[in-house]
Amino acid sequence: MTSLKWSFATACACIALAMPAWAEGDPAAGARIARESCAICHNVERGGPFKLNPPSFAAIAVYRSDNQIRNRILYPDVHSPMRRAIGFVFSIENVEDLVAYIRSLEVAPNPDCATK
Repeated sequence: MTSLKWSFATACACIALAMPAWAEGDPAAGARIARESCAICHNVERGGPFKLNPPSFAAIAVYRSDNQIRNRILYPDVHSPMRRAIGFVFSIENVEDLVAYIRSLEVAPNPDCATK
């Protein structure tokens, strides 16, 4: 049994080391890609309405981690309309640009809205 645990741990370590290092994206390029490829369904503008279906990029910025955003773009859910709408594959650089743009939309909480 110890041998099996060791093999599993070794396999996990190899997978982790083989994963690509994510580069910093360009938010300006991400904004352009979003307007060209995503705006047909999503609200992609800064300060746009905060909606959940389909989620606005502002909502995604607040509720999703960078890895969740990457995975959703690269591997849309089988039943998602996004899978049918994309019809093309983004490069890793495009994905990083989109992640950087979405992350740039995240706003700090308004201290005036805090409950007392």
